[in-house]
Amino acid sequence: MAAFDPMGASKLQVLLMTVAVAMFFLSGEVEANSYNLRPNYYSGKCGKYDVESIIYNEIAKAFQQDNGVAPGLVRMAFHDCFVRGCDASLLLDIPNSEKTATINLGLRASAFNAIDAAKTAVESVCPGVVSCADVLQYATRDSVLLTKGKGWTVYGGRRDGTVSNAADPPNNLPVPTMTPTQMIPLFAGKGLSADDLVALSGSHTIGIAHCIFVNPRIYGNNTDPTIPADFLASLKSQCPADSVTTNPPVGAPINLDRVSPTKFDSQYFQNIIDRKGLLTSDQSLLDDSRTRGAVYKNSGNFFNSEFGRAMQAMAGIGVLTGNEGQIRTNCRAVNP
Repeated sequence: MAAFDPMGASKLQVLLMTVAVAMFFLSGEVEANSYNLRPNYYSGKCGKYDVESIIYNEIAKAFQQDNGVAPGLVRMAFHDCFVRGCDASLLLDIPNSEKTATINLGLRASAFNAIDAAKTAVESVCPGVVSCADVLQYATRDSVLLTKGKGWTVYGGRRDGTVSNAADPPNNLPVPTMTPTQMIPLFAGKGLSADDLVALSGSHTIGIAHCIFVNPRIYGNNTDPTIPADFLASLKSQCPADSVTTNPPVGAPINLDRVSPTKFDSQYFQNIIDRKGLLTSDQSLLDDSRTRGAVYKNSGNFFNSEFGRAMQAMAGIGVLTGNEGQIRTNCRAVNP
């Protein structure tokens, strides 16, 4: 069957895809996991309305307007869960919030807007029931589907946090210059394994990076000697040596996956095997014995299921359930 392309789909195609997604996930697992979350969490909680389909429709609309929404949402989910757990604290617009931390300033505005649209649509038919934290997790899964990847069962039941601090992200999020020696302990502190690290890094199969993160590998004393000559020349043509010191900086954003940049596939791992990973945090996965095997394993069809498994693990970090937190009416503000 031909892959679904929402950029050129008719309204009927979008409707049929929405129904297919809903039916696929309604047939999923029925047991609760160890985080007190469960599949199909909102089934029956909103009358006749299918929450997951409503969210998918809004994310599909946003994607049609800007396909950069997809990598933006995947990145947002990661940045949310690694700071205070998966509680949507990243979405809050309050003084000195996580969103204002330097490491989060590059998050895509259209991705935040897509979450707002999905939350508004859900609130209009089922007020005060669906958390922003869950909307973000469903939207992340939908982003992978919309970029021709395969989905996974999202466990729902999270509640929203009420605290967001700009000082937290720098101490909890990896940066593109890190190696496995630095990243493995960081992930372990969140309950995630080296295999999870590799699988989640595969999200770089879509999205872009900026020269400020590339130049340290291609200029000066820190030039990576293992970069193939043709790849190095290409990178230097896109990121001149002074590209990050001029004001404003020059140099166009670079696709993290130069082969299939808009498709959620395993090409990212083949790029690393070919020594054409863009960032230090990407390419160094091949050079560490703790992560090398997973790079080769994920370079084939295994990646689809492995990424979904790792996303389920990450989505359980520090979740609020029961009477903890709140169900925010507006994802950008704590309830009065």
